[in-house]
Amino acid sequence: MSVRRAGKLAVLVLLGIAVQVLASGPYLSGLTAQFKNQKVVVSFGVGNAFDRQDLKEAIKSTRPVTITFTVELIRHRLLWKDKVVARKIIHRTITYDNLTHQYRIVTLIKDKKVDEHVVGGWEDMRQYAGHVHDIELTSVANLKPGEGQYSVRARVTLISSFILWIIPWDVETPWVSQELKTP
Repeated sequence: MSVRRAGKLAVLVLLGIAVQVLASGPYLSGLTAQFKNQKVVVSFGVGNAFDRQDLKEAIKSTRPVTITFTVELIRHRLLWKDKVVARKIIHRTITYDNLTHQYRIVTLIKDKKVDEHVVGGWEDMRQYAGHVHDIELTSVANLKPGEGQYSVRARVTLISSFILWIIPWDVETPWVSQELKTP
């Protein structure tokens, strides 16, 4: 086999692996935005995230693994750049204790601890850590009815690291948007 043919074969194999990895990547699920108590409240989750072998190994290694949920309220403006009205970043840190076989999940919003939860099994951890519920994004007083349309968009970052210490490599979902009707 010639060197050129072996190179082409290697490229095809690598492309096949890359397409397979991208096709089975994580996705954002269940994005909902509603109005409760004069606030814009958002809920969403991540699908196909905890099936990844690299994430399973990272969590089972007992080192803390942080999943970052980002949600934004966007005001669309005609002939101008869209404006981010509000942004919330939620960090969920999962730590596995191999002595008790339990998962400790700590939730931080604006670097302030808002919740700590301990669960006993992988499925319970997956259900709790993979969803955020009723996150208060902003007050409805910050919305201006009639001055553009609004939408909520969200993204989840699972793994952030570097390849060869210089190339950033993130495993994250694409942005998902949903139109928001002003009250």
